Amino acid sequence: MTEQEQQSTDGSAPNEPVPEDDFVVEFDFDGGWLGLTLHEGTKTEARKMAADLVRQFDPLRLGVGKRALQRELEEHALSVHESGPLLSAVAYTDSGVFLADMAVLAYGEDGVTRPSPKEYEGMLLKWSYAEVKGDAQITEVELPIGPAVRVQAVLVEKRRFGWGKKLSECVRYWVWPTGHEEILLVEARWLNFERSDELTDLVDRVVPSLRLVPVPPEPAPPPAPEHPSEH
Repeated sequence: MTEQEQQSTDGSAPNEPVPEDDFVVEFDFDGGWLGLTLHEGTKTEARKMAADLVRQFDPLRLGVGKRALQRELEEHALSVHESGPLLSAVAYTDSGVFLADMAVLAYGEDGVTRPSPKEYEGMLLKWSYAEVKGDAQITEVELPIGPAVRVQAVLVEKRRFGWGKKLSECVRYWVWPTGHEEILLVEARWLNFERSDELTDLVDRVVPSLRLVPVPPEPAPPPAPEHPSEH
């Protein structure tokens, strides 16, 4: 996922995504997405995850080498990890061609009441790395986890050093989870416009299964053994 960054409600300084320690994000992936979330962010962890994912592909259908696919997945996992997502995932064809990526981030500040969806309208169409081309589709939806605003837009991304521009398509769900203080952002993006309907459906089918699962507390260390008293 390209750099994620969101501005404060007054349009001034950007707020960084907020790391969360008390819950993890889960989806019911039905085979369309491959989970790519790293916890430690090390090359060893990324290499093992990529190797496990490559084994899920049918070798008779793969049109790329397993080693090249594993390296691509490993590099993608490490790159996405730098933006601090709660969850990241990718979609590939059966032949091993990259289609789309998805990430979930949390925004909020301790002790600051989160803005309502209405108050957050000015932020819905802000991307730090791109501008919206044409008119975006904005829809209010009710998810099992809480109210959300769905945004679908074509983006004009700025290339490095100003050399040309790149078009992509993006589906965002800004989510207000019931019982939580944060605003969650689920964002999926792709470059292949010919498969836009298929990828849009892939996102819309999985988002309703979004849930936050509490992280169990660390078990307390066992008490030190008592030494028998001397007589």
